[in-house]
This record gives sequence, structure tokens and C-alpha cells, in this order.
Amino acid sequence: MEQDPTWVFNIMWTDEAHCSLHSDVNNHNCRIWATFNPREYTQKPLHSPKVTAWCGFTGSFIIGPFFFETQCPVNGWITETVNPQRYLTLLRETVVPCLIQRGQISNITFMQNGATSHTANLVKAFLIQTFGKDRIVSRRCRYPWPTRSPDLTPADF
Repeated sequence: MEQDPTWVFNIMWTDEAHCSLHSDVNNHNCRIWATFNPREYTQKPLHSPKVTAWCGFTGSFIIGPFFFETQCPVNGWITETVNPQRYLTLLRETVVPCLIQRGQISNITFMQNGATSHTANLVKAFLIQTFGKDRIVSRRCRYPWPTRSPDLTPADF
């Protein structure tokens, strides 16, 4: 920050979330403090319809949301699992072109959590080629995502 006071505004915070289409709350990161029995449960369908959305933002702009889904002629839109190839396609076809269009590709420090699809060898190689080793915050990189840290980025808020 002493060398570049704008550095913190050039971090691209990224994350994806699985959102229920039936008003269920994804409580993966929730901590519930209550006076009643926390072990009580409510029955829910085993596989309620969901959508997976990805978003990235800096102090001055947003890229996204991008939805991981495909159109099926019979069933309509179907949510896809985020795997390394789909994540790499998102980076190549959406994220990097948006950063180039904004003239920000050389300024951005790209932050992602340590999800398996984010740290696959082909994704890591693409990120290093695009951003360089010094502008990536992720697991198994020069600036690692902290081990066992909670997934609490500004994208979650």
C-alpha cells in the first residue's frame, strides 16, 4: 500500500454460489445462534432446483453475474457443475475479454478461493499466462489462499 495506494482497489474479488430457486437459504457460511434446539430439522426435497452464479468485482466495476447452465431442448435450462474446463471457459470467454475491454488487464490482481476447479493445472497455467505469478491470490500460487480459511470474501456479502 505504501508503494501503490490504489492497489486494494485493483483486486478482483471473485466467487460463485449455488442458489436455490425455491427460496431456500444456502447456509454453508451461516452460523446460527438460537435459544431453541439447533438440531431440529425441517424436511426438504432432496434435490431442489438450483442455479450456480459467478461474479467478480473490483472497487470500480462488476463482471457478471455469469450462470453455469446449459439449454436442453427437452427440459429447458439445466444447472451445470463448476469443473475446471467450464471455469476456464468462463475466464477465457468472459472475464479476460471484459478486463481487456476496460483496459484493466495489466492492473488487476485476480483473487479466487481454493476450490478444486479454480486450482486445476490448466486453470492455473492460464491465470499465470494472463496475470503473471505476482497478481494471483489462490491456493497453490505465490500468494496462497489461506489454508482452512472460511470462504468469507466481499463477494459473499
